[in-house]
Amino acid sequence: MIDLHLHIIPGVDDGSQDMETSLQMARMAADSGVKIIVATPHSNQVGRFENFRSPRMDQAFRIFGTALQAEGIPIRLLRGMEIYCLEDTPRKIIDGLLHGLNGTNRFLVEFPFDAYPEWIEDRLQDLLDIGVTPLIAHPERYYCVQDYPGMVGRFLQMGCLTQVNKGSVEGSLGSRAKRTAEWLLDNDFVTCAASDAHDIRYRTTSMDAFRDHLEQQYGQEYARRLLDRNPRRILRGERVLPHGPLRRAY
Repeated sequence: MIDLHLHIIPGVDDGSQDMETSLQMARMAADSGVKIIVATPHSNQVGRFENFRSPRMDQAFRIFGTALQAEGIPIRLLRGMEIYCLEDTPRKIIDGLLHGLNGTNRFLVEFPFDAYPEWIEDRLQDLLDIGVTPLIAHPERYYCVQDYPGMVGRFLQMGCLTQVNKGSVEGSLGSRAKRTAEWLLDNDFVTCAASDAHDIRYRTTSMDAFRDHLEQQYGQEYARRLLDRNPRRILRGERVLPHGPLRRAY
């Protein structure tokens, strides 16, 4: 499996706060069958977690990567960001302050939970206009999507991708997020799934039970598409497998 959304770099956001926790998160992921993780610290949260590209962030990534190797944890570490998407995000991408997953044009983006659907669509179009393919983090958590999940079909038709959280499906992020995530899965509106892990107790990196649930509910091929095949294509900058309202590749 590939987990392309987790907060594992120690001390840079509201995820892991120390190296030992980060290493435990990595061990837990590896023990559950995850082979590749993408560190995605919160970025572009002005005044809170800015985490723009910088020597400081480069060093934090290198230090953790070195610790992984020293501990012999059999997992490959790649780099990304979870970008808080605002009106100025395209300019910051052009200026090199923000980067995509594994250096591709696939950018993991999140929005204010109470954002209006028209505003979200405008921000997505802004990114598409500069050649970025948005991977929408946890759409099931946005209030407007919870009210009308069918709007995600419009985002897919625009050329965006979607990533559902493990915790949403498991019910740990609230009943509305769970219900919405299930609707999106039932209707094939999900490009990939990830842990969005922050710790070793509540929002963890363990993925085997989640994989088993997806296999039982939707079949092995669907689970593999969400947890391996599409994440791998995203990290290579390739087109994902056909899905969504028109069963097309994005």
